[in-house]
Amino acid sequence: MGEPVDVTRAKLLDAAHDLLVERRGTEPSVAELCARAGVNVAMVSYCFGGKRQLLDAVLDRTVVGVVAQLDALEALGLTPVETLRRHVAGVIQNYLHYPYAVALGERLGDPDGRLAAAFAQPLLAFHTRLLERGAATGDFRAGVDPALFFATLVGMCEFFFSARTWMAAATGSDVDAALVARFTRHCEALVLTGLGT
Repeated sequence: MGEPVDVTRAKLLDAAHDLLVERRGTEPSVAELCARAGVNVAMVSYCFGGKRQLLDAVLDRTVVGVVAQLDALEALGLTPVETLRRHVAGVIQNYLHYPYAVALGERLGDPDGRLAAAFAQPLLAFHTRLLERGAATGDFRAGVDPALFFATLVGMCEFFFSARTWMAAATGSDVDAALVARFTRHCEALVLTGLGT
């Protein structure tokens, strides 16, 4: 008897994630996914309906994790400055772990708006609350557009993690733990200074 479907499904999700990270977002073939997962190629259709649905499920799993992190951060009840500092670091860590997510989401599209509802809307709502709270405490200047703030923060990370060759040439270092730590400190300072009163 074969393994349970949920185990096979998890293996395929993990294989897709690992291959997307290793290949910097280049989509693997079904055969490559199944070879990595150690399952028969028919299991992609059986578990997901096809490769597209498997990749959608990878994005769904990523989104659920990111939104859970936002909820956990907000529940800590930290000051707006400390919340923002941790949020910036968290966004960078998520890009480190899921560097393919934005580009894959763009390639797959979002015809029914499901990903936007699951990810962009909660993130925008989080940014709106955080920026308003920071303005009310006098930590941040009033009137910062949450959507443009989102674009700024995500844009910095998107370039840093997608242009690894350029970053290596510019910094003289591969994108390694030390460079990610430098980038995190830089972004925290840049964002906090930019939002300051």
